[in-house]
Amino acid sequence: MLFLDDFYILQSPLAYEVKQLLPLPATIVFCSLTDHRFLPTLQTHLGNGSQQAVDKVGCSEVPCLLDDRLVIPLHVTSGESVAIVISDIDSTFLKKMSVPWLQKIQQTLPEQFKKVRLGYIDPETELYNSRAANDFLQHQGAGNPGFFFLLNTVFYRQTAAGNLQKMRETALFLQALTQCPCFSFGYGVFGLLLQVSNRGNVLKTAHYLQRQLKREGRNRVQIGFSQVTTAGKRQDPTVLDRFWRSLAIAEKRGPFGICDIDAIDEQRLHPFQLSQTDLLKKLSAKWRGGERFTLAAFALQSEARLSLKSDERIERSVPSNGVYFYGGENLALILFPEASPVEVSEDIEAIRSRCREYYGDKAVSIGVAAWPCLDFTKSAVPGNCLKALLHGSFLGEGSVVFFDHLSLNISGDFFFDEGDLRAAIREYRRGLRLQPGDVNLSNSLGVALVEYNQEGQAATCFQDVLQENPENYMALVNLGHVLYTLGRKEKALDCFDRAYRLLGPEEAAGQELFLPLGRLSAELGDHEKAVTIFEHWRSQPGSEKEFILYRLLGQSYLETGRMDEAIRACQRALHLFPQDSISLSTLGLLYVEQGEGSDIGLSLCNKALSLDHFNPDHWYRLSRCLLHIGSHAEALDAVRQCLRLRRNHIAGILQLGRIQQSMGREKQAEKSFLKALGMKVCSEKQAARVHQYLAEVTESTC
Repeated sequence: MLFLDDFYILQSPLAYEVKQLLPLPATIVFCSLTDHRFLPTLQTHLGNGSQQAVDKVGCSEVPCLLDDRLVIPLHVTSGESVAIVISDIDSTFLKKMSVPWLQKIQQTLPEQFKKVRLGYIDPETELYNSRAANDFLQHQGAGNPGFFFLLNTVFYRQTAAGNLQKMRETALFLQALTQCPCFSFGYGVFGLLLQVSNRGNVLKTAHYLQRQLKREGRNRVQIGFSQVTTAGKRQDPTVLDRFWRSLAIAEKRGPFGICDIDAIDEQRLHPFQLSQTDLLKKLSAKWRGGERFTLAAFALQSEARLSLKSDERIERSVPSNGVYFYGGENLALILFPEASPVEVSEDIEAIRSRCREYYGDKAVSIGVAAWPCLDFTKSAVPGNCLKALLHGSFLGEGSVVFFDHLSLNISGDFFFDEGDLRAAIREYRRGLRLQPGDVNLSNSLGVALVEYNQEGQAATCFQDVLQENPENYMALVNLGHVLYTLGRKEKALDCFDRAYRLLGPEEAAGQELFLPLGRLSAELGDHEKAVTIFEHWRSQPGSEKEFILYRLLGQSYLETGRMDEAIRACQRALHLFPQDSISLSTLGLLYVEQGEGSDIGLSLCNKALSLDHFNPDHWYRLSRCLLHIGSHAEALDAVRQCLRLRRNHIAGILQLGRIQQSMGREKQAEKSFLKALGMKVCSEKQAARVHQYLAEVTESTC
């Protein structure tokens, strides 16, 4: 099969196949006859005034000449059409090409393309392979190819077959999540070609992907990325090496680390570095040997339209105990060796007053930092001044900020957004040393520790916040997530419930609260409550795109007997993510138990198992289907497979008891129900159901 993306990702090898059929050298370009994210449309390629030519190609099933270009239309698997545009070839020769010969080429090329495509596809995931990625990154054409992500999605299963299945599942999920060309490098490493407009959006996309994969059970998602350069700028046969280096750095930054290799290779300065590399040497010469010093950074706002290099008024305002340094365009530094904090404050206020006279009230912002401070070296003090300036930018133009715990919170947030978790944790911890017990810092540190898979330490941070403020919404949500990860579900539910009570009826929460609260309520058997939570989530803007919401809503509707609504919810989930094995399995069970067709229901359950053979819930639902249609022996085999995969699967144990009861084995059924009742993971709601089943067994034996 051929897809439109093939003509973009595999443009070089496919163009080579076309050239092999031509007797003269030519330029080959592939164009879409409809709108497409990656391929240029034929009208765009031909230029303005070409709509008539495009209509001619669209209506024609045969190759045709447009001026000095030969256009060969082809149909792809999706039903869309692509055009092969052959140019830079003798027009006289083009006119001599016979129609039968061109039609033969048109018929031959798709089969040739399919054979070529096989060499660039990973057979396990059916994604493009590393060969395709390397070829594309070397030869892609002009335009805006976007950014290339290399993701390491770590997962561990006990068997090789389990790991392969998880890799296929991740591949399907990434395709549904991004709707972009995806690549498989094996061992859970994937590549994504994303057309994202700027670096800020790239970082947001990276964090979004990490969140989505984390909620699907991945405990490590590291991302290295780079902007894709157009052909001609970099002809490097080892172009993928840059992305592997980027991923290696991301791995060092933590389980959910991110790295932009462009920023490292091009030595881009982050906001806490001086642009003048030799300035630090000049400063060091002045503070060397001293026991203390203070440094102030003065930043002119752009609207001042002045340069501190050409304007000497700030320099003339420096007191006798200060030393002036030019720190780059619109930045000046003043060093106060051995000055006391009171003296520094007075001097800076005097300078600030003169700046207001010269430039206006809001033209100059000032960031101040001193040494000694915590574990900072002297050379880190200029960076602390810049952190204070960044802190001041949130307070408004013309502000004066002395470096403090809030400055460290802001710099920690910067490193967190950049994916450098180690640096973020270091900044938050320093901030807490300056201001022990600060709520924002404790919350921020806890979140960073969660991303570093340090749940125990993270829980301590959130508990510290709740000691100070028992109704801190984010601390409750975050602690709930940590407790759930640690297996303390009842306490996690209590945290989520307390957070939910703090929400107003119209307030949005989304995934951060509705997802874990609803899912945990369902896990503990309170499906009515789960329905209420998920319906609240569904009322929020943007929820219509959340396939997991409709998956969970369908399951909760099923358990509460609202079958028609459950079917619609599962169908909606599959519309958003057609390969969602859980929704497939749930919909199959609904079809069987609702009498919509046992054959189609069982086929959906089996399809779910083909996608994920190791999910015990799939075997449980298949067992329910088989029991409903009276296939007791097969139902028994299915539920036993469920319990082999998870011995404490409460619903599975109850299902085993129901099967035994229906087969007239009341004593075995009673034993199964009592076993479920005695398990620690059995919730109150589930225990109530067990007592109901036990009563039925007792009644049947009397």
